[in-house]
Amino acid sequence: MKNNIKIALVLSVCALSACEKKASQGDDSKTVTLDLRDEERNDITSMNDGTTDKNRKIVERAFDDWVEEKGSLFDLLDENMVWQVTGRAPFSGVYRGKQEFIDKAVVPINDYLSTSIKPELIDINASGDVVWLQWKGAATAVNGDPYLNEYAWKLRFGDSGKIIAVDAFLDTYTLSKLVGE
Repeated sequence: MKNNIKIALVLSVCALSACEKKASQGDDSKTVTLDLRDEERNDITSMNDGTTDKNRKIVERAFDDWVEEKGSLFDLLDENMVWQVTGRAPFSGVYRGKQEFIDKAVVPINDYLSTSIKPELIDINASGDVVWLQWKGAATAVNGDPYLNEYAWKLRFGDSGKIIAVDAFLDTYTLSKLVGE
């Protein structure tokens, strides 16, 4: 919650002081500026104390390992994390804990595939404890059909350096076709 307030403050500062918003009324023009006390400035500038870069690099390394079949992003998950798959398709819902997610989503989905999903990075962005990962995956279904899907994952890191929450967005129609629903 505290980070959300800080982010809102940073956005407000950008909108008000850096951009110098001008409001016109008739012939008058007013410039709105915001004066920050030194401690407020320090609080804003210390928000990125290296966390953003550290978390981004952790995800980049794990993704590269996944591409090279030396590991997976699931290795970064905290044992007590919460994984939410959006939508109303098979496997959509909330999984509480790494093991529940693996047992009730990852393993059953893999049962419909004859090859593992080959990931390809599209984009990665980070801000503080959140890393957004956009990627596409390709595999072959057990019936021989190609399985191609695109994903966007919002990964939230905890103090331990592990992922504690994920919001997963994907083409649930494609997933539904894979599992025959």
